[in-house]
Amino acid sequence: LTTCCSVVHTTTSCDATHNHLARSVRVFDTDMTGPAELHLAGETGLIAGNTVFLVASYCDVHVGGGGWVADVAKPSQVSLATPEGNLEGVAACTHWLVKQASKELQTQLLGSTPEQQAEIADWVSYANTDLENAGQPQCAELNTALLTRSFLVGTSITLADLVVFGTIQPTMAKLAPAELVYLCNLTRWAEYTFMVAGASGLYKPLSFKKPAFAPPPELFAAGPASKGKEDKSAAKAEAKEAKQDAKAEKREVKEAAKVEKHEAKDAAKAEKHEAKAAAKEEKGKAKAAEAGVKAEKKEKKVREMPTKKEEAVCISMLDIRVGKIVKVERHPDADSLYVEEIDLGEAKPRQVVSGLVKFVPQERMLGARVLVLCNLKPAKMRNVESFGMVLCTSNEEHTAVDLVVPPEGVPVGERITWEGVEGEPETQLNPKKKQFEKLAPGLKTDANGVPTFEGNPFKTSKGHCSSSMPNCHIK
Repeated sequence: LTTCCSVVHTTTSCDATHNHLARSVRVFDTDMTGPAELHLAGETGLIAGNTVFLVASYCDVHVGGGGWVADVAKPSQVSLATPEGNLEGVAACTHWLVKQASKELQTQLLGSTPEQQAEIADWVSYANTDLENAGQPQCAELNTALLTRSFLVGTSITLADLVVFGTIQPTMAKLAPAELVYLCNLTRWAEYTFMVAGASGLYKPLSFKKPAFAPPPELFAAGPASKGKEDKSAAKAEAKEAKQDAKAEKREVKEAAKVEKHEAKDAAKAEKHEAKAAAKEEKGKAKAAEAGVKAEKKEKKVREMPTKKEEAVCISMLDIRVGKIVKVERHPDADSLYVEEIDLGEAKPRQVVSGLVKFVPQERMLGARVLVLCNLKPAKMRNVESFGMVLCTSNEEHTAVDLVVPPEGVPVGERITWEGVEGEPETQLNPKKKQFEKLAPGLKTDANGVPTFEGNPFKTSKGHCSSSMPNCHIK
């Protein structure tokens, strides 16, 4: 794993790309043989290949290298030839490698609970989409996410740490030392993952000056007279250097405190706004009572008030509606993404980006009736903005994916409901509160392929929704 590969260049432009990557990433030996063989294509294939080899090394699974071809006619991809068949994509390849490890290591890397497993899968998906061409903004997002974490999920290293580290490490290697120090949470996590994962055979250590321990000055204030002037000079120099290191560390702590202060200020503003809205609502109720208004209202389930530690969530927060795809095109900058226009009964069709190219043919997408999660925060996916998410069923390995389908005759724009659950959806889900992520583990199909939340079926005016995949997650 520590040697560089023999690279077949077919275009002059790719030479520069490989030379650039070689400064921060070491690549596999193409003469290696093993129970599985890795094949790469495209300019980002080297990064994906090293990520797969990092997971293979951690799982103690020997993988042979089939070579890398820098051919612009091929899409950027990584594939793994296994005895069970050919796997494509970092997610599928790394999941297969983990399954070859011991049961104890599988539980550690893939998560011991459904919540951990879903969160790890989300991080792997995030690495393969948002971090493929990562820059300083993505590093800043990870730095914030790692403020209170040693690892991305749980209390030990998981597949999420290995895949995200392998994807973001080449970007971090190009950052200036001052930027690495400023992104202290991300740098701490990367250094620790580098050490725990034993990644020195694939990646070079990050280059920056680490904060040093500053011993008390009195240790160097005086010494035995027999040591002479040279010892005193050396002690003074060491004390001066320690003082400078202490100042640098103090500056870093100050910067981190400033970031925390801003986050606390934003949270306080949000809490104040909610309190103001609640007071206004109470005032309106009092005026109605004084005027003698006695309208009977249907009692609804009331969500628990949020606490400082964690806000309770309810499935009624999700605004899931029936829609029809009226236009579908391939994403101009991503081979695995569709850009759809979906009729949801609104003034104009809504634009949604979906990673379904590998699973659902384009001709089947056009005209399909689907379920759309409509109150996600709009997000750009490879420079194209998406205003929702098409709900699909997926097996555990994410090698099979299909659409969730509403019954025939349901009008577009109708909202999905659940028996015994009432309440209006959020206007827009708050990504910081991870509301969807907390509800996601309960979204599954039953033995008949009926989509449910914790066993309660998705309901419309024409009956329950359906899918072709029983006992699978809904994403």
